[in-house]
Amino acid sequence: MGEQPSDDEYRTCSTCGRDCKPDVSITSDEHGVRIAFVCPEHGVQSIVDPFADQR
Repeated sequence: MGEQPSDDEYRTCSTCGRDCKPDVSITSDEHGVRIAFVCPEHGVQSIVDPFADQR
């Protein structure tokens, strides 16, 4: 995790180019909230912490 991405590429599957669906089942701990973006065919493509810049 780290900086907030500057574009929407993190929402796209790197293998097939499909739009990935957000999955919040990978969520909070002492480090904050994380959202996984998942391709139905190729699995998790990225994990984003939308509040990383506020900590």
